[in-house]
Amino acid sequence: MLQIIANIRSRYRWALLAIAILSTAAALLMQYLFAIQKDESLVINIAGKQRMLSQKIAWYSNIINDSHKLQQHPKYKEALENAVTEFQQGHQFLTKQDQQGHYLYLNTELEDHYFSMPDMLAIQSEQYILTAQQILKQSESNIANLHIFSLDEAELLLTKLDDAVTLFEQQTTHKVALISYLELSFWLLTLLLLMIELKFIFQPMERQIIATLTKYQQQKKYAEQISQNKERFIARTSHEFRTPLQGLMHAIDELEVNTAQQAVKQQAQYCANRLINMLDELHEAQLINKGLWQLKLSRANILDSLQSVVNSYQFACTQKQLALFINLSPELDCDVELDHPRLQQLVGELLSNAIKFTDKGNITVSASIHKMQQLHLTVSDTGAGFLGDSPEFFLQNETQQNHFQGLQMGLARVQNIVSAQQGDIEFLSNKPYGAKVHVVLPVKVANAGDETQLPVNLHCLVVEDNPLNAMILGRILAELNYTYDMAENGLIATDKVTESQYDLIFMDLNMPVMDGFQAIKVIRQELKSQVPIIVVTANTSTADLEKTYELGVNNHVYKPINAEYIKKALIEAVKG
Repeated sequence: MLQIIANIRSRYRWALLAIAILSTAAALLMQYLFAIQKDESLVINIAGKQRMLSQKIAWYSNIINDSHKLQQHPKYKEALENAVTEFQQGHQFLTKQDQQGHYLYLNTELEDHYFSMPDMLAIQSEQYILTAQQILKQSESNIANLHIFSLDEAELLLTKLDDAVTLFEQQTTHKVALISYLELSFWLLTLLLLMIELKFIFQPMERQIIATLTKYQQQKKYAEQISQNKERFIARTSHEFRTPLQGLMHAIDELEVNTAQQAVKQQAQYCANRLINMLDELHEAQLINKGLWQLKLSRANILDSLQSVVNSYQFACTQKQLALFINLSPELDCDVELDHPRLQQLVGELLSNAIKFTDKGNITVSASIHKMQQLHLTVSDTGAGFLGDSPEFFLQNETQQNHFQGLQMGLARVQNIVSAQQGDIEFLSNKPYGAKVHVVLPVKVANAGDETQLPVNLHCLVVEDNPLNAMILGRILAELNYTYDMAENGLIATDKVTESQYDLIFMDLNMPVMDGFQAIKVIRQELKSQVPIIVVTANTSTADLEKTYELGVNNHVYKPINAEYIKKALIEAVKG
């Protein structure tokens, strides 16, 4: 792109330079031609004046010679003297030569007219001047004896001067015609230059721009295709991981172990939670890149939300021989409306980083609600700490090892969560050593009467091809005193919808025979059923989820599921 910009700039500059040169040359030529025309006008004016002066000279000479008007002789003598002087100056101007002896204002025809037979205008003009000067030099007593201009002489000179004026006018007309041809030539040259620029500069420039834009459009398509493929790959990978994780987490929860084996169970729970967190990081990274990340508010007990995430890190602290102190105020035991999963992600990220950068000592988690309006959360450690108060996560010192884990997206997630909830976050040094992160989030504590009750006496349809996932969801529904039927794929589900009346459908998306997309389309468009549908899927593709909502889905839940996720989805479906 930089290369084409440079090429276009270079071509454009050359085109502008050529136009500027031609415009400047045309302007200079016009100025020169205007100057020539000005000189030509002056020459014609002087040549025409010579005719008038020749008549004045003859007239004043005859007056002076008239004995009846001798008393007025001084006046007419001065007038004759002025006329002779002007006539002589005009003659000298018209026959002026340059240093090389070339006449400035006479062309070949005028030279012949002035200096060649039969006209000899220059000689006759000079004799005319000489005669008038002699008249001026004679005394009053001798004037009557001088040769005075006859009418024929005056007429002959006047005729030749007329012919000279005509030749000067012809010369000027010729030059004006030449000027017109030059102006036309410059106009045609300008058009030719524009055509040349169009053909050799602008058209190649246009082709180059089109070719480059086409190339970049293809690259953009290719990049978009790669992005789509990446999204599908991440969604598919997430699906393939979440499905067995559902069974793994269920199996871990169902394990009944003795006290000695509790540490092993905690380890398994911690590892499973870490896998789920990494899958959530991938999914949220996609949402952030697409600008689709947003909070999902729900109502739940904030103490339970905090305890569940903090307790899952007990094993990691034990493994590194770190003490985990948990200070959760009793007033947290209330229902609060906020994005509880995102709050758990935030706490998990802060704990994960604290554990990662603390080699010995302890980690403390404290939380309380101030005036029922603000959640204050603090995670502190005795680890490496910050280099001063810094908005960066835990910085390494020279003695630390490069033991980074995870996907390195924690800071972005924490900042997005805090910013989206209009909260504040501070990074402080924990005296005498270590780091402290303090988060303040505005919360809305729900009143007892505001609680939305779960719907009762529901008869549900569970559409799931994985027997383990179907069993887990069925068990959750049974605990809620709901009845349910099972369908292994979308085709069986559509048949059951036509045969029975259901209050709610839980729909998986990726199934054999008929997938969830087609099943939802049939239920909504062909069967015209408006029964609420909650998608239960491991597919985290934003495009796929948008498609399900376009088809008429009411809500969705990501796998692995638990009772809390299902309850929240049911409450939101009831609100909707």
